[in-house]
Amino acid sequence: MKVTTQYGVKGLNGKVDGIVYYTIPHCDVVVGRRVPAKFTESEQHNDYRLIAGNLEKIKPSQAFKDDFKIYTALYKEYPDADNKVASWYNLYIRMMWDMQKAGLADLKTITRDQIIAEDQPCKSVCAAVEAGLLLPVLHYQTLNHSI
Repeated sequence: MKVTTQYGVKGLNGKVDGIVYYTIPHCDVVVGRRVPAKFTESEQHNDYRLIAGNLEKIKPSQAFKDDFKIYTALYKEYPDADNKVASWYNLYIRMMWDMQKAGLADLKTITRDQIIAEDQPCKSVCAAVEAGLLLPVLHYQTLNHSI
């Protein structure tokens, strides 16, 4: 839930009375959530752990990261975009999950070499926009560095 405070406090971080407060950077939002009494692990947690670990192993190139940072700045100015995107990494992960939803890749097993060899749409920002994974923004064609 969104948290509102008195006295103009801009950000909170920490735990108070069984509630965890944290601030989302660049979004001017403070969120509060209850601390769960007990964590129960499920099959979905294992799947997500495998996917998160696999996406970490891809290690995009610095030029690709820079392209995504430029795209994120342009995306935030786009009228139909979600302006609460905190960073380039959020859009990158969203793009990868959208690829899996579209049936283009299995995030548990995808590798950087596979992305390049199979000419996947996530290989560059330009290819992702042209495949419909990302919204088209002004001059997206120049953002074509490979992952």
